[in-house]
Amino acid sequence: MNDDIVILDQVAKSYDSVPAVRDVSFTVRRGEFVSLLGPSGCGKSTILRLIAGFEQPDRGRILIDGVDVVDVPPHKRPVNLVFQSYALFPHLTVFENVAFGLRRKGVDKAQIGERVCRFLHLTGLDTLEKRFPSQLSGGQQQRVALARALVNQPKVLLLDEPLGALDLKLRKRMQIELKQLQREVGISFIYVTHDQDEALALSDRIAVINAGELLQFAPGRDLYDAPRTQFVANFLGESNIMHGTVVVANGRPKVEVAGREVDVVIPNGARYEPGDRVLVSVRPEQMALDAPEAVNQLPATVAEKVFLGNAFNVFLRIDPDLPCLVRGTDRAVFDRLTPGQQVLVSWQPEQGRILAS
Repeated sequence: MNDDIVILDQVAKSYDSVPAVRDVSFTVRRGEFVSLLGPSGCGKSTILRLIAGFEQPDRGRILIDGVDVVDVPPHKRPVNLVFQSYALFPHLTVFENVAFGLRRKGVDKAQIGERVCRFLHLTGLDTLEKRFPSQLSGGQQQRVALARALVNQPKVLLLDEPLGALDLKLRKRMQIELKQLQREVGISFIYVTHDQDEALALSDRIAVINAGELLQFAPGRDLYDAPRTQFVANFLGESNIMHGTVVVANGRPKVEVAGREVDVVIPNGARYEPGDRVLVSVRPEQMALDAPEAVNQLPATVAEKVFLGNAFNVFLRIDPDLPCLVRGTDRAVFDRLTPGQQVLVSWQPEQGRILAS
C-alpha cells in the first residue's frame, strides 16, 4: 500500500488571471497531521478547497488514495471539510447533527447509533447528545462539527481554521484535544492556519505558503532550525536577518557581516563564490551577550531592554542600519545592561543560516 494518501502534483489556480496557487506539489502520508501555514490571502484555503473539490484546478493533479479526483465531485471524494463557522443545524440535537450524514447515505439505524455514540465518546460529548447547538459553548460546538465529519470515516479530514472563533485559552486546550483525537482515529488531517504556534503544536509537517507558492515543507522543528528563506525565518518565529558578503578565510567559506567575518551553515547543495551577497539568519534565543569564548562576535550597542516575566528581550544596534534582538532568561545579564552600553553579541556557527535569495 502506498504510504501517501494525498498527492498534489503541480497544482495551479487563478481567479480573473490572478494566480492564487502557483504549481504547488506536496504529499500527505496516511495518519499524518499536516498544516498549511501562511498569512491571510496566501492561497492555503484555496488549496484545501481544491482537495475538497469545491474548486477546480487550472492544471495539475490531485490524487487521494491513488485516484486522481480532479473530475470527481465533492460529495464523491473520500474527504470531509470542517469550517471555522461549524455550520451545525440549529434545529437538530447533537446526536442528530452527528448522524445527519450517515442517514443521508442510508446507513443501517443500528450502525448509525453505534458509530455516533463512538464519536460522541471520542469527542467528549457523551452527556450532551440531546442538546441543541444554541445550548452549547463554542468548544462544544466545535467538537460536534468534528464528530459529524469523522463519523463518516473519511480517508482525509480537511480543517479550515476550525479554532479561529474560540478565545485564546479555549483554543490552546482544543489544540491538545484535536491532536489526541487525530492520533486516536488515525485519519490524515490537513489543517489550515495562520497561527505559527498552532501549526507547531499540532503538526507532523508544515507547508509554509506565501503568495500562492509553497516555500518549504518539513517538520516544524526543521523549519524553525533551518529556514530556507527570509519569509520562512520571520513567519515561523522571529529571526535576526543580517546582510553579508561571502569571503574565503583559510580555504573555508565565511560571511562578512558589519565588517567582521562570521562562520555560518551553508545550505545543502548550495554553492557560493567570494563576493556573493547573502542573508544570514540567527534566532534571538540563540544569541548571547559578552561571551568571550564565542566564535562569532559583533560589537553592538544596547538600545532598549524589556522584561517579559519568564524571559527578556534586549534590542541592539550592530550599526545604524542593522538592528538585532537577543532573547534570554538569565536575569543577572538583564540587570547589568543599560541603554547605550557597548556589548559583544555572538552565536555559535551552527546557529547561523544562509537563506536562499
